[in-house]
Amino acid sequence: MNLQRILVPVDFTESMARTLQYATAFAREFAASITLLHVVKADRSCIAPGIRVSQLVEAMREARECQLTQLIDVLCEDEIEMEAVVATGKPDPQIVNEAKEMKADLIIMGSRGPVGAWGLFRRNTTSKVVRYAPCPVLVVPLFDRGFLVDKPTLRSLDI
Repeated sequence: MNLQRILVPVDFTESMARTLQYATAFAREFAASITLLHVVKADRSCIAPGIRVSQLVEAMREARECQLTQLIDVLCEDEIEMEAVVATGKPDPQIVNEAKEMKADLIIMGSRGPVGAWGLFRRNTTSKVVRYAPCPVLVVPLFDRGFLVDKPTLRSLDI
């Protein structure tokens, strides 16, 4: 398996920490780079009178770029190359498009809901990315029920 580029969509929710644990473990094991992607979606319901949507989106974009840069500074290890990308629009098509553009070998993303047989019929972001992604997608559940990522090697799983 040739795993060089990992895309990690982040939404700054409670599932992000576990997702990043898996992403850094895979990146370390396969000497892959990580691209952290956050998608800003304008929510018109929170716009105050006199503020344009474009102003709000740009302010949100700048704030998230700063947060991603800080996150990379905290996570950054010498052996893992990381970069931050902030996009605007609907999350699922933006994630799929970024995976295509960067030629991602793997997407690692968190999930707050079901993604099994029932979850794939739902209309959440994770299920849409799983359905349309140009590469494999590893979905990390919110609660601990997977393998331990602090073990020394993932290759023992024969992947």
